[in-house]
Amino acid sequence: MKKIQNISVYDDIDWQLLWQQSRSAKSWTSKNAKDWDKKAEAFAGRTRDSAYVDLFLKHLDLDKDVSVLDVGCGPGTLALPIAKQVRQVTALDYSQGMLELLDERARQEGINNIRTVHCGWEDDWSEFDISPHTLVIASRSMNIPDLAGALQKLGHYATDTIYVAERIAPSPFDPDAFTALGREFNSGPDYIYTVNMLYHLGIHPRIERIELARELRFENLDRAVQGYAWMFRDLLPEEVQALENFVRNRIIKQKDDHLIVKRDHPQRWALLSWSKDDIEARS
Repeated sequence: MKKIQNISVYDDIDWQLLWQQSRSAKSWTSKNAKDWDKKAEAFAGRTRDSAYVDLFLKHLDLDKDVSVLDVGCGPGTLALPIAKQVRQVTALDYSQGMLELLDERARQEGINNIRTVHCGWEDDWSEFDISPHTLVIASRSMNIPDLAGALQKLGHYATDTIYVAERIAPSPFDPDAFTALGREFNSGPDYIYTVNMLYHLGIHPRIERIELARELRFENLDRAVQGYAWMFRDLLPEEVQALENFVRNRIIKQKDDHLIVKRDHPQRWALLSWSKDDIEARS
């Protein structure tokens, strides 16, 4: 049963409870470690050349004296380019398949200053010999039950600045695609919950917006459909056809070697960052 909060002033709001209730109501299914193991190759291919990387990295202050802890690193989307600019990167993920891809890509690129660690948010990181780093980042990796505990954990392992990228609803999903398949769409919690939780913890983050282009380039129609299919679990054959029709109707340019699909809802994220100086004790 959904718990009803008795609220008369802002401080009465239980943002942890709201976060958990919104997660329960979302219409998309969270992936576990085995799911990500299976999808590691496809995810790596989809994110490797994304404009998101450059848009994220331009906000980081990187140099050869810096160490970075990347929590929920995936296949190294950020860890690999960051490693080329800093002293050391520790890349943490609960998907072994993602870490294996990261290690392989690091070998191919001649990068030898990344340490990968197979563990998750709920683990005691000190048991994996993880110590505080200059910067701690959690990029699109905080779909977790205990939001407050995770934010405090990030702060414990940072000596300087914490960076958290959270989606701006409905990103990264396209609700029009759900409608085309006759599926209900409930976005679930986004960055505003995190901002309010941080405020509750006495933290006043800086907020930057990362927005990708509305026009997406794909090699062919199959790749374009795959660019949407990841949003859904257990697609039926008739839903695959409906999704293909949906994508076809959004092609605005087509040539022999690529096509352009336009999204009405661009992918957007909020980049939240804070340091020790941004933390205040709240009574």
